[in-house]
Amino acid sequence: MRNFAIVGLAALALSVSACSNETEDKAGAAAEAVGDDIEANADAAGEAISEAADDVERNVGEAANNIENSVDRAGDEAEEKMDEAKRDEAQEAN
Repeated sequence: MRNFAIVGLAALALSVSACSNETEDKAGAAAEAVGDDIEANADAAGEAISEAADDVERNVGEAANNIENSVDRAGDEAEEKMDEAKRDEAQEAN
């Protein structure tokens, strides 16, 4: 009976050990999957940030061009008004 109990305990210990190894393997696989998900999300976030930065850069460039064009038009209009004022002054002098 004593030998039977020892063999039974040994079998129980072996099955618990096998179960523990299986659990450890599953936990390791789950941790690896979580790590892969984190890496994929970090990559996606990096791409989104890069695209947003590109959009900001493009919009700032467009805004700068619009401002430059507006300033050029205002300068042209001011120059035309000055020329018109000079012509009016010259006509009045004659």
